[in-house]
Amino acid sequence: MKTLAIETSCDETSVAVLGPQGEVLANLVSSQVAVHAPYLGVVPELAARHHVEVLPRLMGALEQQGLLGDLELVAVTQGPGLIGSLLVGTCYASAFAYARNLPLSAVDHLEGHLVSPFMNLEGRPAEAIPDGALTLVVSGGHSSYFLFSQGRGVPLNRTRDDAAGEVFDKVAAALGLGYPGGPVVDRLAENGDPSAFRFSPPRIKDPHGELDFSFSGLKSAVIRKAQELGLAPLSDPQNPPREALDLLASFRAAVVSWLLAPLEVFCQRYQPPVVAAAGGVAANRLLRSELQRWGEASGVRVRIPPLALTTDNAAMIGRAGQLRAAAGLLADPLGLEPYARVSWKGSGERGTGKRVFPPLATV
Repeated sequence: MKTLAIETSCDETSVAVLGPQGEVLANLVSSQVAVHAPYLGVVPELAARHHVEVLPRLMGALEQQGLLGDLELVAVTQGPGLIGSLLVGTCYASAFAYARNLPLSAVDHLEGHLVSPFMNLEGRPAEAIPDGALTLVVSGGHSSYFLFSQGRGVPLNRTRDDAAGEVFDKVAAALGLGYPGGPVVDRLAENGDPSAFRFSPPRIKDPHGELDFSFSGLKSAVIRKAQELGLAPLSDPQNPPREALDLLASFRAAVVSWLLAPLEVFCQRYQPPVVAAAGGVAANRLLRSELQRWGEASGVRVRIPPLALTTDNAAMIGRAGQLRAAAGLLADPLGLEPYARVSWKGSGERGTGKRVFPPLATV
């Protein structure tokens, strides 16, 4: 089904058109980094306003490219995310689908990330998601492993406090490196010594959550160390001293090692045919290289999306929408309600986690 997709869950406005087999024909993204950078974080009201202003322009660009003809499906992010931002996308998609008498697919944002490692930007059909695929979804709002089982995404763990992407942003802000922090920390860490500082991993005593993540303590420890060294904030963020580079490299190495720590246990338990990573932090150089290295050593196939599909984008929403539509899961354009938070709580590392998504067709 040729699909129009719309993504407005947070601070990036995106529209995409996909071919019937998930071929990405167009994937347009308007970033709001410049809008939110002065505030060192996303301002919800500004984000929603930007979506209102930009979404019609992006749709106009698709129209000029002749991509809005012969559409068979409209897909949109229903949640989780900023409720004001979500309302812009869901209202626009619902009206568009209703006016053109097209079926509407409402997609969970995490569901989009789960399909993204199996997509490409070269115009080829998307791959089917193998049953049993294990995917780390890691971003500014989420840090969880998911098992794709019988067309469903099952959460295996979660973060008990901050998400990995969030701690990158907060450490960068403390050092005066600006927003967003992930890319700049990643870039500067390349020039530092990752063994210069040691940070102890958290100890989670809950026996039902021993594989959960916790990054809040690491964030505090790194910021305290930066303050002790007189690095918070940096006097010249454009030219950080050696100690700052070493601290950032050690911090990045700790985050990546903690993210990959549950991998062996999950692989022994579920024997996945493929291991994937998705979300904004999946753009991190060290995470990508370490996961690939692990895959080569263990003989497990590893899939990581192209960089353009790691951040929020409509292409992944379109593909997830196609799979939902193929499974007969459609939404009412006159009654679609967005939701701000995920519908699951707690851990499911023993395979008992609440199934987040309805079954998807594996086509």
